[in-house]
Amino acid sequence: MVLKTSLFGSSASTRTVPLGKSLVQTVLVCIAYFVAARLGLAVPFTSGNVSPVWPAAGIALASVLLFGYRMWPGIALGAFLANLLSPIPHMAAAGLALGNTLAALAGAVMLRRLPRFETSLSRLIDVLQLIALGALVSPLVSATLGVATLFAAHVQAWQALPMAWVIYWLGDAMGVLLITPLLLTLSSIHAIRRERIAEVATLILLLALTCFVIFNDRLLGELKHDVLAFGVFPFVIWAATRFGINGSSFALLVIATIATLETALGSGPFAQSSPFQNSALLQVYLAVLAVSGLTLAAVVAEREQTEAERTKLIHDQAHQAVLLRDLSGRLLQMQDEERRRIARELHDSAGQTITAMGLNLSIAAASKNLSPEASKAIADTVALGEELSREIRTMSYLLHPPLLDEAGLESALQWYVSGFGERSKIKVSLQLPPRFPRLSSELEISIFRIVQEALTNIYRHSDSPTATVSIRSEGDVFRLCIEDAGKGMKVRSGLSSGSLNGTGVGLRGMQERVAQLGGTLQIQSSGTGTRIIAHFGISKAEHGSSTA
Repeated sequence: MVLKTSLFGSSASTRTVPLGKSLVQTVLVCIAYFVAARLGLAVPFTSGNVSPVWPAAGIALASVLLFGYRMWPGIALGAFLANLLSPIPHMAAAGLALGNTLAALAGAVMLRRLPRFETSLSRLIDVLQLIALGALVSPLVSATLGVATLFAAHVQAWQALPMAWVIYWLGDAMGVLLITPLLLTLSSIHAIRRERIAEVATLILLLALTCFVIFNDRLLGELKHDVLAFGVFPFVIWAATRFGINGSSFALLVIATIATLETALGSGPFAQSSPFQNSALLQVYLAVLAVSGLTLAAVVAEREQTEAERTKLIHDQAHQAVLLRDLSGRLLQMQDEERRRIARELHDSAGQTITAMGLNLSIAAASKNLSPEASKAIADTVALGEELSREIRTMSYLLHPPLLDEAGLESALQWYVSGFGERSKIKVSLQLPPRFPRLSSELEISIFRIVQEALTNIYRHSDSPTATVSIRSEGDVFRLCIEDAGKGMKVRSGLSSGSLNGTGVGLRGMQERVAQLGGTLQIQSSGTGTRIIAHFGISKAEHGSSTA
């Protein structure tokens, strides 16, 4: 058998819970509430069932927030039994139980109605909502019904209605502030790493000793200055910053337990006035500690969560950058392979076809039966075919020069620079180191394409009459430099490969090729020319067949 229960106060937010599990949870809540209520009634300040600290209120609100509204029978039964064992009428015990149950349900309803309230209290807004609605507003219900019930039953709590109402309200509020955050975040205690267990033990031990020193007159004599009570603040800050809401709540519970017992025994800085004043001052003191500790822990948790999200975002962006770089490298590789295929097709297919056409036209031109006009037309066609064959051969070599595979980068650059100078009328100086080695195929193709793209840009945009291409080896680093004496380009001086946004597609292609090989690319430009510098790290294994 199952029980369908609403956890969020609306029919749209329901959850099916096995009946047996629900009964077990209800019984456990009843027992926990009963024990906490009896402890609250055992506080020496208690008068007419009005306790200055009521931890059962925190258990009631936490149980409803965690398990749902079906916990109300356990809360009501536990409250009734706890008050029934006190020297008050049965009807008064029932009235107090009703007020305590309605307060927990009201607090849960208000918090659940809020948008995006999280019981993990991982955000500052969650803690502030719990303090405002759970600790300040919902106890108004129990305080009002409870005090009205006691006075109707002629139980003279605290001798006056206003005093009783204030103590009742503050007692329930303190129970919520001290117990509810601890229970809501109890599941996160496993997140404390083993290496921090010693720190937790040290914190608890030092905090307990400090509380006994501050609130026990036998250790400090008759020194009861109120300022001494705030000596526990460093420990609250320690717990909040290092162990979050859970650690802060536990530290506050330790402080509240020792401070309440010692003050009730007439020791400490809050034992100097009447019982009512001592109780009220102690409650305000504990409230200040609780609000400060919980909000600080929430701020720290929120900041850590933001930092974690930021770190994750940076990691995801770095991962995406790696994927994009890999994709870019693959695209460049596919582009080079496609260029090689097209070059081969142009050379082997189109080139051979044009050559065959020229041979056939030559045979036709040798015929003696042609008119002079026909002979001239055939001769012109043969000449056009030869020119087209040269253009196709040049295009094929520009797409992928066979010298790059056969003789290496040095021969390919010399061929390309020579042909580029003839076609563009730009005087290009090629400076290569003596005994230029063979490099890996990928590196040779990348360097050739960078030189090709750079010289093309010089021809199209710089209006420079000269250009220089130089390669030199600096240890295990190859330095490629292409420069001109043109009008420059609109980029920042010393632009690096990581900041080429807004530049042309050609420069971006250079950047991608250099980045794929783990190198760096720099652009230096002014009104007297532009210089492109690329550095490549060369390992011994990349020297290919340099000695072959």
